[in-house]
Amino acid sequence: MQEIERFFSNFFSGIINRFKYSAMDAADRKMRETIDDQVEQRRKKSQPKDREDRQ
Repeated sequence: MQEIERFFSNFFSGIINRFKYSAMDAADRKMRETIDDQVEQRRKKSQPKDREDRQ
């Protein structure tokens, strides 16, 4: 009986961990995309100023 409980405990724990880490990976990817987008926007905003300063 304990072996069955242990099996299902490990089984469901593994499934929950997969979903948890999948969600964490998705959140991490979204955060990185957002940061990259913000950095890119700042670069685009600062480029015209740099060109004016160079001339």
